[in-house]
Amino acid sequence: MPATRIIQTLISQNKLTQEQWAEVEQEAKKEGLEEEEILIKKNIVSEKDLGQIKAELFSLPFVDLAELEIPSDILNTIPQAVAENYHLILYDKKDNDVKIALVHPGDYRSIEAIDFWAKKGAYKTHFAVTTHAGYREALKGYTAFQKEVSDALEVLQKQRVTTEKKAKKRLIEVIKKAPVATIVDLMIQEAVDLGTSDIHIEPAQDASRVRFRVDGVLRVYLSFPAHFHESIVSRIKVLANLKIDETRIPQDGRIRREVYDQEVNLRVSTLPVMGNEKVVMRILQSEVKTPSLGDLGFWYKVHDDLEKIIARPTGVLLVAGPTGSGKSTTLFSILSALNKETVNISTLEDPVEYFMRGVNQTQVSPEVGLTFASGLRALLRQDPNIVMVGEIRDTETAELAIHAALTGHFLVSTIHAKDVLGVIPRLIDMHIEPFLVSAAMNMVLAQRLVRKICPDCKQETTIPAPLEKEFKSELETIPEESRIMLEGISMQGSLKFFKGGEKECDTCGGSGYKGRTVVAEDLVMTPELTEIMNTKFSLEDLTKELRRQGKTTFKQDAIIKAIHGLTTVEEVLRVTRE
Repeated sequence: MPATRIIQTLISQNKLTQEQWAEVEQEAKKEGLEEEEILIKKNIVSEKDLGQIKAELFSLPFVDLAELEIPSDILNTIPQAVAENYHLILYDKKDNDVKIALVHPGDYRSIEAIDFWAKKGAYKTHFAVTTHAGYREALKGYTAFQKEVSDALEVLQKQRVTTEKKAKKRLIEVIKKAPVATIVDLMIQEAVDLGTSDIHIEPAQDASRVRFRVDGVLRVYLSFPAHFHESIVSRIKVLANLKIDETRIPQDGRIRREVYDQEVNLRVSTLPVMGNEKVVMRILQSEVKTPSLGDLGFWYKVHDDLEKIIARPTGVLLVAGPTGSGKSTTLFSILSALNKETVNISTLEDPVEYFMRGVNQTQVSPEVGLTFASGLRALLRQDPNIVMVGEIRDTETAELAIHAALTGHFLVSTIHAKDVLGVIPRLIDMHIEPFLVSAAMNMVLAQRLVRKICPDCKQETTIPAPLEKEFKSELETIPEESRIMLEGISMQGSLKFFKGGEKECDTCGGSGYKGRTVVAEDLVMTPELTEIMNTKFSLEDLTKELRRQGKTTFKQDAIIKAIHGLTTVEEVLRVTRE
């Protein structure tokens, strides 16, 4: 609203003099307030009179929001963040006709934002003018239930009941009357409580749904009315410093929240889908202690090999596996074991997920030319002892990694390959000479994640005879050096297997699983393997060397962990037959 038009009107009505206006301008600048607020503060003009003048100038009706009681569902049609950003309130709604009160009717930025919002929702807008006081009073409606919900949150935090069924019920009860900001906070709190790795908020025609990924599996956690979706997305965008009114392109951001006195980082990604937006938030608990290699589930020979290899000052250690197989967590467990004041550890990541004290972490940014390759080239000039590269995905990065190892650095990274036998051919496909691979490589590790049986509802089960026969046949081929893993297990008669989830369980919510563990296989570079690689070799040669080293395979490791009661037969089949 151009101030001159208001001032001219006030002066023409003898409600303001030129001298008074000069004082108002000076005081507004000094106190950092709007001129209108100073006019009201100095009792030069009443707020209602000022609002009516603006309404007349713009040929709009005037509405005193302080005298209205706006239903929560109507108020929340426009997200709180939008209302606060543009100083407006949606105060009436009938079908697709909406009435919106503006504090600043001349702010065309606000009009454009509302026009964009209205077009997207097929709303027909009717504008009015209101006062600052009326706007502030109406704004309280967004947080009218804050105390009641806060009390509910306090009770929930004390109870800390983790049964999914109960958690769903109480969250839905709160959502019915909670402001959007509290819904988002509670959603994050419940996700952390249940050990969720990712929160998916997905729009649909009639209702939107929230899914939590727990132990690697997505499950519907709750559904809410479709008209809540935009408000929830807008709230998340505000927290992540994203553009609220940009819905046409993907956006990425971060949120930091404190949950149960623990700092939680969330990586936020928005994506346009079917005229709306989907949001995925990955939960990164930066204060959680990095698990040891044993905690992750590396057993016996694989664990011993890792301990020996990471003690070496130079060379390459590659971790293979598909997306979501825990490769990054393994790398950070290795870095955690090596993290000392006497060494310089530097990383290149995409994106940075875990924050480690004492480690120099860099996030690649291809849009500005900072790729894994260019970043690694620069990083090697920073006098590092240990280097972690998020992924080797191209020839240039692979060449630099090999070069780093050959010039006195210890480098760990990930690579996409199905198993350890696929890693060396993958590097050769990247045009890395076999003799360079054999000279630089220390060890190749491949892994998957399987869900662990819930300890509180675990029970013995049987499996089909043909499947048991297959498992026994597989176990008979385990090399002698690794048979310690079968100690105490009789191969005579039926093998024992376990499962969970047959009864209602507060620990796992009836899923039968709680947490995950790794199944792995590894291959160490030996003189024999070097000789194989420096001559014409085949996968058959690599397989023979794997057996000569006394290594167990993925499948053998998974079966043994199922027999020990760590995981189920279903999980074994899932990771070994994918």
